[in-house]
Amino acid sequence: MKFNVLLVIPARYASTRLPGKPLKKIGNKTMIQHVYERALKVNCIKTLVATDDKRILNHCKKNKIKCVMTKKIHTTGSDRVSEVSKKYKFEWVLNLQGDEPLINVKDVKNLIRKSILFYKKQKFSVATLYFKKKETNKFNPNEARLILNKNKEVIIFTRKKITNNSKENTYLKHIGIFLYRKKFLQKFSKLKERFLERDQSLEQLRVIENGYKIIAFRANNLTRGVDSYRDLCNIRKKFK
Repeated sequence: MKFNVLLVIPARYASTRLPGKPLKKIGNKTMIQHVYERALKVNCIKTLVATDDKRILNHCKKNKIKCVMTKKIHTTGSDRVSEVSKKYKFEWVLNLQGDEPLINVKDVKNLIRKSILFYKKQKFSVATLYFKKKETNKFNPNEARLILNKNKEVIIFTRKKITNNSKENTYLKHIGIFLYRKKFLQKFSKLKERFLERDQSLEQLRVIENGYKIIAFRANNLTRGVDSYRDLCNIRKKFK
């Protein structure tokens, strides 16, 4: 059974820390190929890549990956996904990051199932995932953390060192997947960017700062994205 969801993978070439990231090779395939192949296994009615770069578009066409061009003005992946969503009639839209070649398909499916059920009893605008992780001496500023209230609503996302449970010495690592209500996604790009979003460089803070709700469910698997060349080397080792 397919999910009645539009799954969009935003992919841009001009990454600050790793230019050309979607087209970097991991084994005999590019990163965007790996992400797209995993995305298809989520089993949504429509799955596609959204980009503003012809190099990525041409690569996708060559490798039979469904891809659409978007405007270059977008500052975030969610803005890009919002533009694409206007062309299709779906109640739910999933933003799956283009730099997550190891994303766990089962966790993504669970996010969709749990969100649709949860929405029937408690309304929200966005749903996402987190992984409960042990604190280590090595702090990673590229990693986003979150804090939840008792209703599974996210209070804050931050790149700073905050701990979820001091006795367990754990924190909640955000996994950058977003399931949007389409009606809200149409509003997203029109919302005002505020202090926390600029300070932390986390687009999801725009949702909270403008008074909308994000809920988060626990993932069973830790996902490692690619933010830097070092991350890319580590991912390549795993694929070997």
